Amino acid sequence: MSQFDLSRRSFLGGVAGFCAAAPFGLKGVVQGQERVACRSRVPNPWVENGKPVVAVVRGTSFTAMLARGMEMLGGFAPFGADRAVMLKPNFITPSPYPETTDGPSILAVIEAMRRDGFGDFTIAEWGLANRQVTEVFDSYNLTDMAGPGSFGLRNLFGDEIVIAEDDRWASMPMVRIFETAYRAPLIVNMPVIKQHLDAGFSCALKNNMGPIDIVSRMAMHRRYRRGLDAETLLRESKLAVAEIAAALNPEITVIDARKVMGGQHMFRIGSIEIDANRLIVSGDQVAADLVAAQVLDECFDGFQASMVSETLDHAAALGLGAASIDEVVVKEAEA
Repeated sequence: MSQFDLSRRSFLGGVAGFCAAAPFGLKGVVQGQERVACRSRVPNPWVENGKPVVAVVRGTSFTAMLARGMEMLGGFAPFGADRAVMLKPNFITPSPYPETTDGPSILAVIEAMRRDGFGDFTIAEWGLANRQVTEVFDSYNLTDMAGPGSFGLRNLFGDEIVIAEDDRWASMPMVRIFETAYRAPLIVNMPVIKQHLDAGFSCALKNNMGPIDIVSRMAMHRRYRRGLDAETLLRESKLAVAEIAAALNPEITVIDARKVMGGQHMFRIGSIEIDANRLIVSGDQVAADLVAAQVLDECFDGFQASMVSETLDHAAALGLGAASIDEVVVKEAEA
């Protein structure tokens, strides 16, 4: 049987077993799975005077904005064009941009990296059901475009698991990562900017949720835990976002913020779509989220950048990047 042929019965059985066990359903599910340190990333070359650079480009054409951003940053090549590239969009649920990452924007990044000498690309994601990610692939015509000499598509559903652990984590006892993502030589994180029901904010750090399995995903979404007040649940979820991001630790963040979402993170639960006309690119996912939160704050009265401070501060303490604007070089341009 294919590794992607996990049945609905097995899936639901795993969820039920997870909810019944303690703590967070993590007993009895780790036998035979490799325990690892957090993924080791390629060092960030986009740095000036010891500070990570964040490129912010205003415009409406993603391709033109990306070209201008790469001009400011010095291109993708410093990350090592000999490395295979995994692109991680937000494709968890079948829905159009900006709830999901825009398919043409992913193709534009692939073409820009190809011009910089890269040649091996895979778009990889996982949804809560076997077909969800495939449906998003299809909706953006990526399935028809994929193939030798172009790019690969990887539905991570049912992939092998490795278990990352870190004694510094305060919320997640462990993170179960799909091995394809954990072993990726270079990861391009391509989130969208959204408010979020459980974590307050969804962008670069939160987009690392895709390559983890249902057990760890439910451990982050704490709503099922009885006996904890809403404030404690929210705080633990915010810390968990940083810890999951530490486990995967992608190299490059490209945020298509031509449109952003306020209110919620899904159209069907009341989100508001807003034009922001921005592109954000950085080799520091914390700094990218810092700037992204400021963009959503500027565009939507119902959000304040301070709502993500706890997550950013914890991520910075874990060594993921810079959480203070004084520690970041922001370069702005128009395209």
